[in-house]
Amino acid sequence: MPWRIWDNFSIGVQMQVPFLKVHGCIDRITGLPSFSRRLIDAFIHVFQNSRFLLHAFGKLRRLALVHFQKEFVLQQFLARQGTCRQCGTCCNLLFTCPMLTRHGGCITYGKCRPQACKAFPIDQRDIDEIILSNGQCGFYFTGEPFDCNRITGRF
Repeated sequence: MPWRIWDNFSIGVQMQVPFLKVHGCIDRITGLPSFSRRLIDAFIHVFQNSRFLLHAFGKLRRLALVHFQKEFVLQQFLARQGTCRQCGTCCNLLFTCPMLTRHGGCITYGKCRPQACKAFPIDQRDIDEIILSNGQCGFYFTGEPFDCNRITGRF
């Protein structure tokens, strides 16, 4: 029985050979194999019509800022005004946070939240990302960020 599957497969492949030869000629003319061309077109279509790259870049940017640019995050924290609405939109930007409850509340809010969550939104780009996700953040930024050297006493 299994050999019949292979027989059907080989018949299908033999029937497609002239079709592949035509594509091979086109590929030689264009210089790019049709499979690669279709794959690239598919990736472009996916990333043009989704916010995946924007959210992925935002997550990586926030992670790097929180751990490696602490003074910048502090300056932005001092320039930030408003309060958290606890709507959970920021918890669903790239993927749903495992600490988010069914009702949209955070289990760790006020207890032991990760640094990236405590600092969100770091700057106006984060608020713009929320707006693109049809959300409304309770925080906003006005004017220039404060100079943290003034507050900590360093010159």
